[in-house]
Amino acid sequence: MKTDTKNKFQNAKVVVVGATGGIGSAFVKKIKQLDTNNIVIEIVRKKTQDHQIEVDMLDEESMAKCAQDIQKQYGTIDIILNTVGLLHSDGAMPERAYKEINQDFLQKTFEANTFIPFMVSKYFVPLLSKENTSLIAFMSARIGSISDNNLGGWYSYRASKAALNMLIKTLSIELSYKNKNAICIGLHPGTVKTNLSDPFSEKIKAYKVFSKEESIDYLIEQINRVDHTFSGKLIDWKGDIIPY
Repeated sequence: MKTDTKNKFQNAKVVVVGATGGIGSAFVKKIKQLDTNNIVIEIVRKKTQDHQIEVDMLDEESMAKCAQDIQKQYGTIDIILNTVGLLHSDGAMPERAYKEINQDFLQKTFEANTFIPFMVSKYFVPLLSKENTSLIAFMSARIGSISDNNLGGWYSYRASKAALNMLIKTLSIELSYKNKNAICIGLHPGTVKTNLSDPFSEKIKAYKVFSKEESIDYLIEQINRVDHTFSGKLIDWKGDIIPY
């Protein structure tokens, strides 16, 4: 993997969307540790701390106002990390067969994994710095790869992540002529022990399972390595490119 020479998490202004989730909260903690001069702007659906910004991420007016407020207070942004994701909800689990597809669960899955990233793109990408290298990263997943799908199942999750991957690729093309200093990538964090994976704890024992902290260390390393030649690509925790 080609290596960028700049530490992107040094004196950086970083927006973390979904900052109270497993991956999001671990990112926030790590970024603050990397450099005390880093500014971390935490976007959440429900505040747990006063400094967080509570936003209805599916409401365009709410997202637009949030972006305007951030721009007024901080100016341009160096890094945007969208960590919002949904695998299971209210007892509904990933589908093992097509007969288990449920429209309500399908809707919720696409809202979290696809609709919110689209809204983040529309309202937060304009904040990315045009003067220096900037980056937007989305939490994708290997399971969203169409060409790597050899097992089937998990219809809603796979489809929503595949749609996210198309957003990443398409957005990277637009940024290549609207903001040449911006990089857009998808990241696969590996199998991470979070609330997302807890219901599958027995099944994932056969895989390498990371703590949140381990996964974030790997993802930070990959973010710091990528340059503009990786824009539009999906990168896993060890730096390998995931096929669409």
